[in-house]
Amino acid sequence: MFYPAAPTDTDRRTTAGSTPGRERMEQDPVTVDLLIIGSGAGGMSAAIRAHDLGLRALVVESSDKYGGSTAMSGGVCWVANNPHMKKRGIDDSHDEGLAYLKAITRGEIEESRLANYMTESLRMMTWLEERTHVRFDALDKYTDYYPEEPGGKPGGRSMECPEFNGALLGDEFRALRRPHPQSQIFGLFGITARQAHTFLSSRLRTFIAMFFMFIGYMLRSGARRRLGRDTKLCAGNSLIARLRRSMMDRNIPLWLNSPANELIIEDGRVVGARVSRDGKVVDVRAERGVVLAAGGFDRNLEMRQRYQPSPITTDWTAANPANLGRGIEMGMEAGGAVALMDEAWWTPTCLIPGQKLASVLVVEKSLPHSCFVNQHGHRFTNEAAPYIDVVHGMYADQQRTNATIPAWMVFDATCRERYPVGPVAPGYAMKDNRLPRRIREEFLFKANTIEELAAKMEVEPATLRATVDRFNGFAREGHDPDFHRGESASDRYYGDPRSKPNPCLGPIESGPFYAIRVYPGDLGTKGGLVTDLRGRVEREDGSVIDGLFAVGNCQASVMGRTYPGAGGTIGPALTFGMLAAEAAAEAATATADAAE
Repeated sequence: MFYPAAPTDTDRRTTAGSTPGRERMEQDPVTVDLLIIGSGAGGMSAAIRAHDLGLRALVVESSDKYGGSTAMSGGVCWVANNPHMKKRGIDDSHDEGLAYLKAITRGEIEESRLANYMTESLRMMTWLEERTHVRFDALDKYTDYYPEEPGGKPGGRSMECPEFNGALLGDEFRALRRPHPQSQIFGLFGITARQAHTFLSSRLRTFIAMFFMFIGYMLRSGARRRLGRDTKLCAGNSLIARLRRSMMDRNIPLWLNSPANELIIEDGRVVGARVSRDGKVVDVRAERGVVLAAGGFDRNLEMRQRYQPSPITTDWTAANPANLGRGIEMGMEAGGAVALMDEAWWTPTCLIPGQKLASVLVVEKSLPHSCFVNQHGHRFTNEAAPYIDVVHGMYADQQRTNATIPAWMVFDATCRERYPVGPVAPGYAMKDNRLPRRIREEFLFKANTIEELAAKMEVEPATLRATVDRFNGFAREGHDPDFHRGESASDRYYGDPRSKPNPCLGPIESGPFYAIRVYPGDLGTKGGLVTDLRGRVEREDGSVIDGLFAVGNCQASVMGRTYPGAGGTIGPALTFGMLAAEAAAEAATATADAAE
């Protein structure tokens, strides 16, 4: 579905057109071949590929930190049939990957687009590993999110970057956007996705790993004092640092605190953008085009309320605070069509007192001895399902009952003792009386009985008791006939194998009992500008806007309304960044040939 262009919001931004004295530029124009607006995975991929193809690239970033939502994320990249799978003993093929994408997108995305992603994502991975500092490792146990669908796999298509030494960035390390606080152990250092998964299954293994991690942390004290934080980078920080180091090797300029205000269009072609820098406005002429890579509209309340399901707010997202949707707006103002604007990379989240960023409940939702209920005290979805589906379930139940936003995660003392819940470390590591007062009083509801807990939640006690009793019966049997929790291998990835017979089910029976509020949050929006197979922005009639490209969450997702597996956002961002640069370079070659 396509949506009309957004009206100009002059109260929220200042465009170059409204700048006093606009007719005389305050700074001389700058000329490059390719201008990239945004410094996440898609933008950096475009810049590096453009440089390697002989183009002069410039990246501009609106905030004082580079890396976008990618830097804050798990940094995982989804590529089917990647060669690292075979190293882990997992077979895959182009046909299986394509069959899987066709199955989960339910015919909403053209097969040609899906096949293009299959082929080009492999080429992207090969190029990055051969020509840059980026390296990948297949997560052999991280399942596709729908592994039982045709072509689905039990692991390996999701890849992460190994740890990276941030000191290799020198002074540029300080401008790297920090990871989400939730991903840092005791707020000190990060861990890889592989490590995070193993920590759920063995307390002894966790203690041993933590011991050696703390030793490493102490050994890095000199670099930490010099650069301001720990230099061992994992997850999205590792990926972005590797891309940034690759840009530095090529001397590709990156302007921070330099928001693009509007595109420059001449004779129907995008030829640059007006950028605010150092209190001045500069025309950046881009002879081969402009790549919009500025993320989604995660933090733009007006856009979210206009396009997305209700209720919605910017408070529930875990995405980059700088993602205001201006890239999408500029593309729409240039005549670009949009799609999927009602969608996001949804995930249930919780709000932490005193913390600006929502915390995701990706792991917690699958853990035994817990369940989600609405404000009437009823379960409403498979809590362990892919996180995008959990939020779809929240909104569907909200439409039926008007009682699901917020919902509640209810759990018992066993869950509290064994597992983390939001910012709260497992009870074996942090007892209730050691928790900060604001967490105890404003975040974590606690009671000796289910009925007392229901009263604190303002839920009918008898209803919650009946729901918990029914759930407990399912947990003891290991089968959930209501919502099929734990039946999929994807559900079980973050389950606890110690919980028998179903790693995602355990009775809620050991007091005291706890509850936290759950919101329909996201990792970022996924609707954006419609593009062709090369990342070129299209109008509603299917024609291409010459000189304009969109990648990452500025682009309507190739994955449609679904989520193939961990890294379903970053894989396409890196791929279409590469493709956009190649399309710009090919246009340059064609122009030169025509001139001859």
